[in-house]
Amino acid sequence: MNILKYLFILTLLSFISEKTVAQPSPKYLENWEDPYIQQRIEDGIRQNRMGNFNVRFEDTSGMPITEVEIDLRQTKHDFNFGANGFMVKGFEDPNENDLFEKYFTQLFNFVTIPFYWPELEPEPGNLRFDKTSKSIYRRPAPDVVLEFSKKYGLVPKGHTLVWDNPRWSMPDWLAPNEELIEQKISKRIEEIAERYGHDIQLWDVVNEVTDRHPDVTMPKDFTFKAFKESERLFPYSNDLTLNFTTAIWNRSNKREYSADYLLIENTLLKGAKLDVIGLQFHNFNESEYWKILDGETFSPESLFHTLDLYADFNLPLHVTEITISALSEKGPEYQAIMTENLYRLWFSHPNVEAIVWWNLVDNTAAPGYMRPDGSLNLGEDKWMGGLLNRDFTKKPAYEVLDRLINQEWKTSLKTSTISGSNNLAFEGFYGEYELVIKAGKKTYKRVIDFGKKSASKQVIVLD
Repeated sequence: MNILKYLFILTLLSFISEKTVAQPSPKYLENWEDPYIQQRIEDGIRQNRMGNFNVRFEDTSGMPITEVEIDLRQTKHDFNFGANGFMVKGFEDPNENDLFEKYFTQLFNFVTIPFYWPELEPEPGNLRFDKTSKSIYRRPAPDVVLEFSKKYGLVPKGHTLVWDNPRWSMPDWLAPNEELIEQKISKRIEEIAERYGHDIQLWDVVNEVTDRHPDVTMPKDFTFKAFKESERLFPYSNDLTLNFTTAIWNRSNKREYSADYLLIENTLLKGAKLDVIGLQFHNFNESEYWKILDGETFSPESLFHTLDLYADFNLPLHVTEITISALSEKGPEYQAIMTENLYRLWFSHPNVEAIVWWNLVDNTAAPGYMRPDGSLNLGEDKWMGGLLNRDFTKKPAYEVLDRLINQEWKTSLKTSTISGSNNLAFEGFYGEYELVIKAGKKTYKRVIDFGKKSASKQVIVLD
């Protein structure tokens, strides 16, 4: 009996240890609750995401209207919150496609459209642009996702024009010849620019080049050449992004001598039109995942350090691909904690202009595949990095983003009454506002844009 009791206690202690090991450690909490960090985040959100706005009400003759009642509600963000659209119309069940659109657009105003070369051009000259193209898992034809973006007023981004990844971005039919590949890349950029250059204004031109595949044949200095070709072929209004892997956050301790920094500097100094710096953030390493929860890596201080370093270039920073894993039984709760901390920090930084979650729904991430050496890559579903479970029920992280994006970071003023003045002055988040205005016996509806680059003082004329 004593032995059984002893074994039971050992089992219980082991069970408790297993349950608690994944909890954010005191060090993790201490890092994020540091008063300096919290103050910087709060100050940054207020200074960088909010403005002081003034609305003047006039009649058609230009005379002030001095007594109005106003119900003001922010309807859109100036800031880009997004995810990839790789599963748009990608589910066999039409009800699931509807649910995907519903939950996507409840949170996001931005969508990444796939332009991966192997599936976009499965055979030379056979371009899968049109929505009637053959369906491929996680690779909808660009027209499908572009139509989705227009339907809901989402900002679209094309991903990616040039990437040397042999599994995801190099067609099997492409011969390993530098001169030929350079010609094919130029033709590819030209064809995409001709069809989408006006509808899509933002592009990942080159992807993950400082973690490139040395065994893959590519033209010399293909990053610079791809940017120059994109500048030549796309309308100048298009913004061109250089996108880096998650490793950029760890390499920033080398400051201006990191490979990523030097590549950006070199590309700019040679005269390329590089408009945006992209930083991925994927938890694709289990050891690193536990270190994050233990407070040993990706501390808020180190994240700010990286953003501040790349702010040197005075370019917009986009957090382009995000997977926050949900491993272990408590994983969804820890995913929610990390999501809130990271989004608040990124949203607070003056140079960050977009934050893009990667896969909205669990079990729809990049699938596994067999490597050339015969070993199996299990794929990215193992990380459970969606905001929704596969049955489309909301995970805690979805609820966190819904609260932040749709409540805390949106401004509303209900039934404000202005008497004896024709001005409405308020502090709010940058974005588009809908106003319901009562003046005398009449009710008016107006939409007004208070974006970061818009005039902070505007006039509304009431007839």
